[in-house]
Amino acid sequence: MTLFEKFFEGREFIWKPGLERVSSAVREFGGKEYPSVIVAGTNGKGSTALLTAEALMKQGFRVGLFTSPHVYRFNERIRVNLKEVSTEGLDEAFKGIRPLVERFELTYFEASLLLALEVFKRESVDCAVFEVGLGGRLDATNVLEHQVGLLTKVSLDHRGWLGNSLKEIAGEKVAVLKEGMVGVSLSNPSEVLRVLKDNFRGELHLYGKDFWAEGVRVGLKGTEFFYMGQIPISLSLVGDHYAENGCGAIRAAQVLTERFLGKKFLIPREFSSLLPGRFEVFREAPPFIFDGAHNGQALRALFNTLKELGIKASVIFGAFKDKELEDNLKEIKSYLDYSGGDFFSVSLPPPRGLSAQELLEKAKELGLKGRILKEVRVSDFKDPVVLTGSFYVGGLVERS
Repeated sequence: MTLFEKFFEGREFIWKPGLERVSSAVREFGGKEYPSVIVAGTNGKGSTALLTAEALMKQGFRVGLFTSPHVYRFNERIRVNLKEVSTEGLDEAFKGIRPLVERFELTYFEASLLLALEVFKRESVDCAVFEVGLGGRLDATNVLEHQVGLLTKVSLDHRGWLGNSLKEIAGEKVAVLKEGMVGVSLSNPSEVLRVLKDNFRGELHLYGKDFWAEGVRVGLKGTEFFYMGQIPISLSLVGDHYAENGCGAIRAAQVLTERFLGKKFLIPREFSSLLPGRFEVFREAPPFIFDGAHNGQALRALFNTLKELGIKASVIFGAFKDKELEDNLKEIKSYLDYSGGDFFSVSLPPPRGLSAQELLEKAKELGLKGRILKEVRVSDFKDPVVLTGSFYVGGLVERS
C-alpha cells in the first residue's frame, strides 16, 4: 500500500463540490510546463488515453499518463512511458505534495492529480495525457491548461451528478474544450454533437468526417483496422469499438505532436499496451473474461464483441448504486437470451456498492433469474464466463 492510500484510507469516495481547493493547490504547486491532452466522455476514456500516450511515446517523447480508477493497485493511475510508477516513487512524490494536500483539504481524486503532477515534474516528461475522472466541467483535471481535448462516446451515466438528460451530461463533458484548444471527437449521437458545436468554437476533428477506421477485424489477441482506409493498425485491445478509440488517439497525438511539440508525426502501426479490466482475458479456454463495463453503452459494446467472437458465456455482475441498474440488467438479459448462460450476482462494498441480494431482486423484476456468488474463483467455472459491471469487481477474483 502506498503512503497516499494510507493517508486517504476510508475516504476514497468522498466528493466535495467546486474547484477552488484544487485550483489553489495546483496554482501554488506551479501547474505544468508541458503540453497535454485531456480525455473526457462516458465510455472509452481509459483505453483512448492509454493509446494516445503510446502514440506520443512512439514519437520519441517522454509521456506522462494519468487515469482512473485503478483495478488492482493504485500505481495503475500514474504512468511514465506506459510504465506504472513504483510504490517507492509514489511515496517520495507524495511526501513532496502532502503539505499542499493537507492545507487545501484535497479529496482523494484531487490529491491524486496533484501527485501525478509531482511525478511528471520529477520525471521531466515532454507531454502528458489526463483522463477526466467524472464529468468534466467540475473535474479536477479541468483546472489545468490543456492543448488538445479528446471527447469519447457520451451516454447516460452518473445522472445524480451530471444531469438527467443526454444534453445535460454532454454539456458537463464538453466543458473541458476551451478557447485556444483543438478538439477531437469520436462518433456521438446528434444531440451530443449539437452541444459540442454550440459550446466549442475552436478547430474540431470529427470521427467519420476527418478521420475513421475501415476493415475492422477482432480476435481474442487484439483488433486490426485500416486508419482512414489506408494505414494498417493493430491493437492488443479486443473489441471493434477500440478501432474507433485508436483512431481518436492517433488524431489527438498527431495534433499535439505537430502543433504543440514541433515535430512531424509518424503514425504507429502497432499498439501493444493494455489496461486492466478492458476485455481482460483471465483464461483463454474456456474463456473467462473481465470487463469493467458499467453502463448500457459499454455493456452493448462488450456483448457485441463476445457475439462477434462466438463466445456464449454466463455473466457475473456487480454494481454501484449510482449506476443505471435497470438499463444494465436489460442488456445482460438480452445477451443471456443469446448465449443461454447463467446469471450470477456479487456484492460490492457499502455504502456505495449494491449487495448481491439487491441485484438479484432487481434482476428478478426484469425476468432475469440467477444466483448469488459469495466468492469468484476462475477455476470453479468450466464454461465461458464474463465478469462485468464495474472495474472494482476485478478485485474480487481469485485467479489461481
